[in-house]
This record gives sequence, C-alpha cells and structure tokens, in this order.
Amino acid sequence: MDSVLDMAMSSLPGDGIAFEDVTDLFAQASQDMNSETMYLMDGFTLMDAMSAFEIGEPRLDTGFVGEDGPPSFNPLAPLLPEEVCWILDRALGYEMEWQAGNMLAHTVFTLTYIYHLSDIETDSMLPAFLTESDPDRPIELITCVLGPCVQGLLKCVDLTWRDLQNNDLIEDTEDWQSDRCEVPVLEGVPVQFVIEKLNWAARFVATSPRVPDKWRKPLGARILLRKALLELLNTNLCRLHVKYQSLLDQARDCFLYLESQPPVEISKDSAAHSAFDPYISRRLNTSVPVRVIPLGPPSETWDRVRALIESLQEVKTLTLCQNPTTWEIAGKLRVWLKDAPRPAYVRSLAQTSFYNGLLILDQYSFTWTLDQLFAEVTGHTWTNLAAAIKATWKSPTAPPIPQLERHLYKLAISQVKSLWLNPPRLRRYMMRSVVDWHTVYDFSLDIANTIRDEGHIAAKLPRIIASFRLEAMREITLSGFQLELYAPPERPHAYWYTAKVIEAHIECYDDILPTLAKDSKPYEETLYRQRVLLALSALCTAVYLVTIPMIPLDWEEVQPAFERRYKWAFRPEYQRCRAAPLVQPDLYEFMRGIDDENLPPREHVQFAKSILTELVASGCAGGWVGQWAPERIRFLKGLLSVCENLAALPDSIEGLEFFDPKKELKWDPVNGHPWFPAVVEPPAEEGE
Repeated sequence: MDSVLDMAMSSLPGDGIAFEDVTDLFAQASQDMNSETMYLMDGFTLMDAMSAFEIGEPRLDTGFVGEDGPPSFNPLAPLLPEEVCWILDRALGYEMEWQAGNMLAHTVFTLTYIYHLSDIETDSMLPAFLTESDPDRPIELITCVLGPCVQGLLKCVDLTWRDLQNNDLIEDTEDWQSDRCEVPVLEGVPVQFVIEKLNWAARFVATSPRVPDKWRKPLGARILLRKALLELLNTNLCRLHVKYQSLLDQARDCFLYLESQPPVEISKDSAAHSAFDPYISRRLNTSVPVRVIPLGPPSETWDRVRALIESLQEVKTLTLCQNPTTWEIAGKLRVWLKDAPRPAYVRSLAQTSFYNGLLILDQYSFTWTLDQLFAEVTGHTWTNLAAAIKATWKSPTAPPIPQLERHLYKLAISQVKSLWLNPPRLRRYMMRSVVDWHTVYDFSLDIANTIRDEGHIAAKLPRIIASFRLEAMREITLSGFQLELYAPPERPHAYWYTAKVIEAHIECYDDILPTLAKDSKPYEETLYRQRVLLALSALCTAVYLVTIPMIPLDWEEVQPAFERRYKWAFRPEYQRCRAAPLVQPDLYEFMRGIDDENLPPREHVQFAKSILTELVASGCAGGWVGQWAPERIRFLKGLLSVCENLAALPDSIEGLEFFDPKKELKWDPVNGHPWFPAVVEPPAEEGE
C-alpha cells in the first residue's frame, strides 16, 4: 500500500522540483503601488494574471465551500408558528426577486426545504415523529403547512418558467433568468394535486387544536395567498374572466391582511435562519459566481406583491377592452410614467392575451383588428375604406390593397405587443417598424394618386399612415433620453429633430381632424394628441435653443456621431419604395438653421404650460383612454412639472449668451422627467 501511495505521489506535477517562495519579493516590488492599481506589460495579459489563481480560490471557484463545508440543516427541526410565517414571507420575497430578473440559484433555490421535500412528506414520516407532542412546535407545521407551501412555490416557478420560455418576445438573460440548475420544480406534478395539498393545509390550520389561535389567520392567509397565485398562473385569462377576477380578489384580500400586520420577528438563534443558504449555488449545477442577494424589509416584499397583483388586474381589464388604441395608450403610459418594465411574466401575459399566435383577444381575426384600428382613428372601418377604394378604382392594374393589408396586419399586432417589451427592445422594434410604415405609406400614396379625388376618404390615407410612422419616430428620439443614450453633444440635434418630427405629425392631425365628427371618440382622441404634441414641440424647441452651445465645432466629430446615432433612418430597405421618407434626419439642415429661431426659450415653455394647464383643468384625456384617464392626467402633470423646472430659462435671445447648459441643466431620467432636463444652480467657482 505504501509503495502504491509513493508511486502516486511521485507522479504529481512538479515532483522533484525545488520551488522557491517569492511572496516577499512581490510584496516588496508592489509596496509603492496604490490600492486597485494595475500595471500591464507586453506579453502578459489580464487573462494570464487571472489564470494564476488556483482551483479553490473562493473569489473564482464557485464550487469551493471552504474548510468548514456547508452548514448543517435538519428539515424536521420543529418550528414555532411565527418561524413558519417568517420562512414563507422570505420565500415569497425571493420569488419576487426572481420575477425581477435575478437567478433562481440566488433567490428561490436558497430555500433549503426545496431539496428535502421527500423528508417532510406526511406519508413518508415515521409514526414516532407524528406522535411526538410539542405544544409550541408541532411537527405538523412542517409536514402539513410548510411542505405544501414549498410545493406551491415550486409549482408557481414551474408555470411562470413555462410561460416565459414559450414567449419569443421575452428574452432569456435579458428579461428573466431561466437557469434552473437541474433542480426539479415539480414539472411532472399536476397543478390540481398541489392545490389540494394547499387546501388541506388551510383546513388543518383552521381546525387543528395544535395550531395556536393567534396564528391561525396569519398562517391561513399565507397559504391562501400562495394558492391564489398558483391558480392565477394556471387559469386562462382570456377564456375565464370571471374566475380570474375572483382569484385576483382572493389574492388581494390575503395580501391586504398580511400587509396590515406587523412584521414577523424571530430570535437570532432561531432554527428558521438555517432554512436559507445564500451560498447554495456552490452545490448546484451552475457556472454563475455566488451572489448573495439581501432581502429588504418585509414592506418591500409586500410592495412588490401589490405591484404584481395590480399589474395582473390591469391586464385582466385590458382583455375585456376591444379597442387596440386603448391597449396602445395603456402600454405607452407605463413607459412614459416609468412604470416599465413590469415583471417579465406580466408583460408576457399581456402580449399573449392580446395575440396568442392565432387570434386577437382569443376570439378575433386579423380583419377585425384592422377594422377596429381604422375605426378608432378615422371613424371608418378598413373594410369600408377598402370597398370605397375598389369602387372608384379606374386603373387597369388592381389596387395594392392585399400588399398593404399584409404589412398592416403585422404592424397592427406588433405595435401593441411591442409596448410590453423592455425599453431597449421597444426602441429597437420601433427602429425596424418605421421602414414597414414607410412601405405602407408608399402603397397608400399610389392609391391616393390614382383616385385623385380630394373629397374621397382614400385621399387622407397617406396622412393617416404617416401619423403612425411619425409617432414611432418621435418615440425613438425621446426614448434615447430615457435610456440615457445621447452624449451631451448629441442632445441639441435630438431635441431639434424631435421638434421637426412633431411639427410634421401635427400637420397630419390638422389634415385629419376636419374629416372627423366632432362628437366622436376619434375626434376627441386626435384633438387631445394634437394639443399634447404642440406642448411637446414647444418644450423640445426651448431645450434645443439653450443647448446649442453644446454642439461641437469640429465637423469630423459631429458627422460620424450623427451617422451612427441615426443609422435606423437610412436603412437600405427604403430604396425599395418610390416615395421619399418623411422628415429624415438632416445634419446640414440642422447646422444651417441654428440661428433661425427668434423666439426666446422661456416663451416656448410658457406656451407649453398654457396648453397643458388647459388640458389638465378640462380633464380632457382623449377619446379612447378608458380607465387610464388618471394616468394620462398624471402624464400631463409630469410635463407641467417640466415647465416649472424650465421656468428660469432665458427670456430673451440675448440672454442665451450668458446661459451655460453644461452647468445649469441637469438630465436625470431616473429621479426626474425621462425626456427633459431641469434648470439647476450652477456650481460655485473655486475661490468664491
């Protein structure tokens, strides 16, 4: 045996080489280096330096558990009722963290009971455990209450995971984390089986004498909340409206009760603390480094649960709304009011509820969508518009209605679904959609030019299509501020270009409004949008005027940045169309028109303020806003606050010379308005 061991030891790498300890040499050589300083040299890269760390280095080796090993855990350790409540609340908090985009290995899977479900099953328990009597810590709290709740948690993860995995618009690792580390989440267990276990747990808590009266309702509310969330995930929203609303009401009642209760506190030496192992990913099949996610106070968990329930309620309300324009309004308001992105599951649910790959709202065809879209904009269905075009068509070739419809089907559906993408992907979608809208615009121009009748409804078709494209272009430019994409030298052109796009959009509305009945919803909606665009145009012009000094004087610096930022407007697909694109970015026009504005910035701000004040005072929120009128008014009030923040802009053209936008304007899309800056006091000069 000794000879075998000697042979093994002699075959180790480096055997027989006399190593010399150079630690002191390196310490002496680096004593003059500052903390966090790095020196690089040719032939020795950072990768070479990192490869010097050995397996077992805790900072790099995620499987290294240290000398002490993983903490011991006894799944059958008796628990007090408040300790069970504390574990369930903390598990719910980690579930909300996963919904927010964190990894399962760092959130839900830190609950160690997940790996001991078979140990706490009542059917597999030894009679000795079930007959033990501990009036303060009954074993049934683990086997009959905690076990079913853990199963309910895992089944919620399973159903959520399946929904997100099947939606191509929700991106893995970008919107959510799908890595399950090969941990079973009860994929093969029927949902109804878990629901029955939760029902049985709720009955046990309500009737068993082994549960103290003080903790019956707190435990029961947590069980019923888990059951309601599980059933919500398992219910078809579009087909079972009444049941879904009933489940939402149940979840809300349980949540409101739990939120009103004081936070559950346990002792520092409680066994409940061992129920969570933040370093569990070291023992899971994952290559992601360990990350300990600290949970905030219980109030943060309840805030997230409230947001989840309210978001599900909003989607439920939308599914009963048969107006695509209202869906669009609700989606955009969530982006504009910085309520987006909601949890990935909620956004996925909204997208699949509107269009499931076969039907719109699980009952309507593509033709219905186009009819609704045009009826809500023009007062005429697309079917009637197409019939009118065919009736007056005199060209020997057929009207390009089929080609136009193919593009419109795709755009009408994607336009709504895209509003529940994450903001960067929403912007990228709009960049692609403007090309498709221009293709439709090209077809509509062919139709209008062939009919040549200004009184015909088809004569307004190009303006209608152009308004959709211009709206997407405005969102592209303004979202750049919300996503903090623009460098300071790019901001003046972005505001100038946005104002130009809005001016063209207003011209479209001016042309469409006379064709609408004044007592109709399309008229109210178009008039509202026109007034808001007037205010936005004035604000963009005001900020553009005061940011002119930020424009670089070096043309070689300006042009490459311009071409890179607006490459979406010059895609080669435009060459397939005969019509020229409307309001293309033009750097030469921008540079030539720098000194053309004669109205001082403050007057633009005052003009915008007067329009917005009038809209808020009248309570006008548009014709298709539905239940989202309060959110639209809140959006208007946000623009009013922008006017207040910009009230100190120069009141004369001459005053612009003394205004320093780099020091006196602050863009803060996180805490301030997403699109516009605020005037701030310039920092004091040194020596003052």
